Amino acid sequence: MTDELQEWYLMPSIKECLVEYEKQELGLISDIAKHGCVGGVAGITYYAETTAFHDHHQEEIWQLVQDQADEAGLKKGEFLQHVTKDPSSLTGLVNDLVWWAVEVRAQELQQDGSQAGATK
Repeated sequence: MTDELQEWYLMPSIKECLVEYEKQELGLISDIAKHGCVGGVAGITYYAETTAFHDHHQEEIWQLVQDQADEAGLKKGEFLQHVTKDPSSLTGLVNDLVWWAVEVRAQELQQDGSQAGATK
C-alpha cells in the first residue's frame, strides 16, 4: 500500500476519508454512493486493506451498525444479516462491514451535498 493511499484511510472519520479519497483523485464519492465498493476502491480492495481500515475505524463502524439497527428496530445481530448475507470467515465479515460503512457514509455525503445545493 502506498503512502498516499494510507493517508486517505487514516483520516479521523470515514466521511473525512472519503473527502480525502476524492481530493487525491483516487475516485469519486458519487461512484461509491451509487455503485458501492464491490467494483474496487483503491485502498480498501483486498482483505489486508479492509482489515486495516476496520482496525482504524472500528468504533465508528460499530456505532453505525448500532444506529442503523436501532432505526430499523432490530438487534445488531439481526441487522448484520442485512449487511452481510453469509460471511465465510471473520475476515469476510470485516470486509463486508467496511464496504457497507464506506457506502453508507458516501451516500450520506451525497445526500448532504444535495440538500446543501437545494438550499442555495
